[in-house]
Amino acid sequence: MVLKRIRDMFVASVHEGLDKMENPKVMLNQYVRDMESDIAKAKQTIVKQHTIAYQFKKKYEEAAEVAGKRKNQAQLAFDAGEEELAKKALTEMKYLEGKAAEHKASYEQANSQLADLKEQLAALETKLQDVKDKKQALIARANAAKAKEHMNTTFDKIDSESAYREFLRIENRIEEMEIRANYSKSAEAGTELTRKEFADDVEAEIEKMRTLSLQKSDQTKAANE
Repeated sequence: MVLKRIRDMFVASVHEGLDKMENPKVMLNQYVRDMESDIAKAKQTIVKQHTIAYQFKKKYEEAAEVAGKRKNQAQLAFDAGEEELAKKALTEMKYLEGKAAEHKASYEQANSQLADLKEQLAALETKLQDVKDKKQALIARANAAKAKEHMNTTFDKIDSESAYREFLRIENRIEEMEIRANYSKSAEAGTELTRKEFADDVEAEIEKMRTLSLQKSDQTKAANE
C-alpha cells in the first residue's frame, strides 16, 4: 500500500540518519517536516482514491438503472407482440447488467482500498504525533550522549600523573605565597612594636638635637656681632 511504503521509507531514513547524526535537533525537525509532507501527499492520494471510488459507484448505479429500464421496455414490447424489439431490449439489459456488475466490483475494491488508506493514514498521523511528543526528549538524550562521549575522549587525552604533579606544584606555590604574606604582616607588627618600645628614648634624643641646634644658632649670631 502507498502509506505503508511511505512509512517504511520514513523509518529507514530515520535509522540511516541516526547513524550519521551530527545535529539531533536539526535532523529530528527535518524528519518531522518530511513526515508531514508524506502525510500531505497521502491525503492527496486518499482524495484521488475517493474520487475513483465515487466514479465507479456512479457508473454502477447508472448502468443498473438503465438495465432496469430496458427490462421494463422488453416486457412492454413482449406484451405488445413486438418480440424482436423485446429481444433487443433484453440484450441491452444483459449487457448493462454485466457492466453494472463490473462497476460494482470495481467500486467495492476501490472503497475497500480507500478504507485501508484512511486507516493507515490515521496510524501514520498517530506516529507523527508520537515523534513530536518524543522529539525534545530524544534531542536531550542525544545531547547528553554526545557530551558524555566528549568528556570520555577528553579524559582519555589527559595524562593523570602529569596533571597531579602540576596540581602539587600549584599547591606549593600557593603555600609559599601564604608564608610570604604572613611574614610581611609579622614584620610590620614587629616594627610597630619596636617604635613604641623606644618612643621615649627617641623623643629625648630629638630634644637634645633641638637644644644643640639652638646653641649653634646663638653662637653664630654672637660671632657675627
